[in-house]
Amino acid sequence: MRYLSGAASMIAPRPRRRVLPRALTPVPAGDLAGHFEGLGNPTRLSIVERLSRTVEMRVSDLALELGVSQPRMSWHLRSLRRARVVTTRRDGREVLCRLDREAIEQHLHRFSELLAGRGSAGPTLGDAVPARPRALGGPERPLSEGSR
Repeated sequence: MRYLSGAASMIAPRPRRRVLPRALTPVPAGDLAGHFEGLGNPTRLSIVERLSRTVEMRVSDLALELGVSQPRMSWHLRSLRRARVVTTRRDGREVLCRLDREAIEQHLHRFSELLAGRGSAGPTLGDAVPARPRALGGPERPLSEGSR
């Protein structure tokens, strides 16, 4: 620790940041939450829809076509790369992007296993929905009847 001259307080040195921010770290291969988080935006879904119709596209053309600024497009593509939905490559000054169809297929396969109840780890969909508690005393009525 070091002391400030003339000050009564001490200032501890600030530790260096050694980890990448969450937005820059890649999502593990089997992480469905990270994959679907990447798809959880209308603009990113539009990007995926547009890229599904072509093999590869320049980022500048994609931004122009969707009416998104270049910095905002880069931000969305970073989220999609992190979620393993798109890949990018540089060709000179141009950046080209394409769907990562193999990773998307793996995530869809993992998701279908989860729906079928064959997930390898973690809760199943049945575990996520709690049972509706029964009312104390009296017969159960449909919610449409209301309470009387």
